[in-house]
Amino acid sequence: MDTYEAKELMEDSLRCLARMMEQIRLREIEKVVGYDEPMQDHLAQCTLNVTPYESMDFEKCLEYLKDLHQGFKEAAEHEIKLETKFSVAELELGHICDMVMGFIGHGFPDDLVACAQEIDQVVKEVLPRGRNYVKSEKDCKRMLEAFVPKAKDIIEKHGYKTWADGAYSLPLGYLMAWICREYWE
Repeated sequence: MDTYEAKELMEDSLRCLARMMEQIRLREIEKVVGYDEPMQDHLAQCTLNVTPYESMDFEKCLEYLKDLHQGFKEAAEHEIKLETKFSVAELELGHICDMVMGFIGHGFPDDLVACAQEIDQVVKEVLPRGRNYVKSEKDCKRMLEAFVPKAKDIIEKHGYKTWADGAYSLPLGYLMAWICREYWE
C-alpha cells in the first residue's frame, strides 16, 4: 500500500463511519417519534440537515461527526439529568418540562418543574377518566379547547412564554400533540 491508497482508505473509512452513524441517528429518532417531540427535534436538527454520502468531502465528514457527537452528548446529558431529577413515576413531568421549553438541555430548574406539575394537574382534570367513554374527534377537540388556554396561562404565569401573541407556539404544539396521544390511548 502506498500513501495515496492509505489516504483513500482513511477517507473512505471516515465516510463509512459517518454514514453508519447517520443510520444510528435515524434509529434514535425513530425511538422517540410520537413520544418525545423535543428530543426528536433535537436529534433531527443536531447535524444541521447534513446527510453523509459516499463521496462526501473528508472535512465535511469530520464536521458532520463533530456535530453529531455534540448532539448525542447533549441528549445523553439531558437523559441523565432527567433520570436524576425525577423518579420513574415522575418521568412524564420531565417530558412536560421539555415541551414547555421547546427544547432539551435546560437543566430542569425548580420553577420549570412547578410549571410542569401544574400542567400535569390540568391534564388530569381535562382527560376523561375510566373506560366508560367513547372517543371521538369532537370530544378530543373539546378537551383541547379546555386544555390549551389553561396551559398557556400556566406557562405565562411561570415566565416561560417564548412566542409572540398570534404566532405559532412550539411548546403549545408539543403539549397539544401529547395530550391528544393521551386521549386516544
